[in-house]
This record gives sequence, structure tokens and C-alpha cells, in this order.
Amino acid sequence: MRVTDDCRPCLEKLIATTAYLATEDPARREEALAAGLAVLERFFPRGEIPTRIAAEAQRAVRAAAGNPDPFAPVKQREMTAAASILERLGANRDADLPALVALAALGNAVDFFRDLDEAAREMTAAHVRFHVDHRPEFLARLERVRTVLYVADNAGEVYFDLPLLRALRARCRVVYVVKEGPVQNDLTWLDLERAGLKCKAGEVLTTGTDSPGLDLNRASAACREAFAAADLVLAKGMGNYETLSEVDHGGKVFYLLKAKCGPVARALGVPRDAYLAAFC
Repeated sequence: MRVTDDCRPCLEKLIATTAYLATEDPARREEALAAGLAVLERFFPRGEIPTRIAAEAQRAVRAAAGNPDPFAPVKQREMTAAASILERLGANRDADLPALVALAALGNAVDFFRDLDEAAREMTAAHVRFHVDHRPEFLARLERVRTVLYVADNAGEVYFDLPLLRALRARCRVVYVVKEGPVQNDLTWLDLERAGLKCKAGEVLTTGTDSPGLDLNRASAACREAFAAADLVLAKGMGNYETLSEVDHGGKVFYLLKAKCGPVARALGVPRDAYLAAFC
């Protein structure tokens, strides 16, 4: 998916949020903000993928502020909140696969752009209704696959992913893909390690990058090889849609997300805030 005019305010907000979180020093914050906006100005008119602009801008902000992981406290708060919400939901780890797919999709409501209390209220009250629901096809394909690549998104979502990961591992090999380095509130290898979740996540691979989504042009050779070898790819969240929709993947990517912004919703042909479980 390529940027539209509507993407610019969102990217500006991301850059400003990153700069604000990166340092408390006003002068350094202004410098970091200017560095990020300069990247946006340079790349936005080119019709780039939004996540690539976000990655470059955040690298500039982090370098200018001298903070390698500005969202670390946000991620910790999200992960704590997500674990608490899942406990309140009383999710049944032995539920059937369609229900566990819906639970994993519900986790995509966690978003640092939103108030976490608001997200918590929505998630505890919500019953996920997919605007596009290809779960039957996903389940049918699972019957004949050997390897599934499960591409993670935001840090807090990991708790909603774990029941589905466990169920999928009972059927086939599953590789959980997280970010190599910090970028916004995306899940990293270090986040898993700090939370004591590496064993529960099973086989884990990093993208080899600090880019949102799964940008195969910038991913490590190991990640690209794993993507090519996988029979199915389950990709969580909008960032993965933005990147993988630009790749010829032979229709093996199953997107699981909430369309939280206008450009993504329009690209997918769904209303804003719709949930999708879709091959597209």
C-alpha cells in the first residue's frame, strides 16, 4: 500500500509522539522532531510505503534524541494492560481455532495512538465480527501445510497471540516473527525476553530490521528465506498489510487486523474500524 494524502497527519503525529517520548530536554526534543519531519518531507512525495517513511523518520528521531527505544515504557504499559484484559476476558485456551483467531484479532485493538483505558473498555466489551471472514479457508489450508509464519505486530498483542500460537503448534511448525530492533510499540525479541515469554512463544525469528511491518526488501536473509519457505503466513496488523500487500506472495498471506485508519480501510474496501481475517 502506498501513501495517500491522508497518511501525512498520521505520520506527523507518529514523529511528534516519538520525539516527545525520546527525551525530556526541550531543545533536544525540537531537534529530534525537526530530524523526523525532514525525513517525512524528503520521502512523502515519492509515493512510498507508509511504514518505510515511518521507519526512516523514527531512526532520525532516535538518533537525534540519543534514545534507542523511546516507546519502551509504552510497550511495558501495553503488555501489562493486555495481560490484565485477557485475564478479565477469561479467554479459554482450549477454544476452537476460529475463536482463537478472533481473540488474536481483538488484540489488534491495542494501539499507542489510542487511550489504553478506552481500548481496554472496547476489548472487554467487544465481540469480534469480521467484515471479511476467510477463517474457513484458513482452516482448510492448515490441513495441508507444514510451516506457518506468524508475523507479530504490537507488543501488547503477544498475550492474545499466545493461545492461537499454541493451537497452531499442535498442527504444524509455527515460527513467530518479531522485530530485531525497537520501532514504535512493535514487539521485539528483547520485549519477549524481558516478559519471560520466549518459551511460550515457541520458535521465534526476528525480521532483522527495526522497520514497522515486514519489509522484505530490508529484512534479513534468514527472514526472507523463512517467508519464502512458509506454506502460510499469518500477518497481524496494518503495518504488515502495508508492506506485504506490495509483495507477490502467491496468495499465501492471511491478514488479521483491525482497519484503524481511512487509507488502510479504503485499500481493503472495508469501513474504518472493521476487523478482517482475509486472504487478499
